[in-house]
Amino acid sequence: MVGVALTALRNALGRTVAMTGDMQLFTPYNGTGGYVERPASMERAVREAEDGTLSARQQAVVDALDATGVKGATWRTLGQLLNLHHGQVSGVLSNLHKAGEVFMLREQHDRCHPYVLRIYRNGYNDNEVWDKPVETRAGQRKALLDNLYATCASAVEVGWSASMQDAVSSCVDRLREHDRAD
Repeated sequence: MVGVALTALRNALGRTVAMTGDMQLFTPYNGTGGYVERPASMERAVREAEDGTLSARQQAVVDALDATGVKGATWRTLGQLLNLHHGQVSGVLSNLHKAGEVFMLREQHDRCHPYVLRIYRNGYNDNEVWDKPVETRAGQRKALLDNLYATCASAVEVGWSASMQDAVSSCVDRLREHDRAD
């Protein structure tokens, strides 16, 4: 189904999309493309990473975006083209965006932001794009906690000192400030 849709897109645009064949698989969530903390979701994510479904889906999205060129495509367009639902397409786009393989246009098409492959980035000014995905409050908090953990682990390894106390206190202060903003 994906191959047929890509062939139709290539024919309509009059260009050939190069398949890389060895595209890196982006799995930023415990070796998967992402899941929620429920058994069925976790099992699906692991299965798709292991059986090649995730890799094929990522490659299909990259190929489709390459075929659209500098204009890019929204999740909705990609979903219709590749016969994928919102979660499948947006998950791939989020992972590719996080990996720096795509960027998002600030302008909207049908109430959605198009994504464009990074090879077309030079065609846009900085004020026309979002190069990095939005970091959620939960993501910000996790980063602060990870920093606190790393600082404490370092203190355990090298020994507690006044400078380590200051570093841990600074981490805790940033975490408190973040939590107060909620």
